[in-house]
Amino acid sequence: MNQDTTRHAVRPRVLIVDDDKALGESLADELTTDGFDTTHVSSSREAAHLLEQDFDILVTDLRMPVVDGLGLLALSRKIAPARPVIVMTAFSAVDTAIESIRQGAYHYLTKPF
Repeated sequence: MNQDTTRHAVRPRVLIVDDDKALGESLADELTTDGFDTTHVSSSREAAHLLEQDFDILVTDLRMPVVDGLGLLALSRKIAPARPVIVMTAFSAVDTAIESIRQGAYHYLTKPF
């Protein structure tokens, strides 16, 4: 296999965490169509266990039961400091956006997008 074939065969792996199952699945479907290998979970507890795997990107909702998005951001940064984390929320607030970026989030999105 030549280098171009190898490069195109590898699809970036994205872990999507959103307790709104329909929204998470919709986002996963869209990213899969765009060439990503996606895994969606609706439990932050399950996501915490999956972060040990080799995901290239974490996309997480901010407000979730048990572990919130900032908790997953901190855990992801501890396990894989270079992994980009995108935090999304339906409750847009400047203070949470600033806090997520300050803690190392790559980007902050307001739902719906």
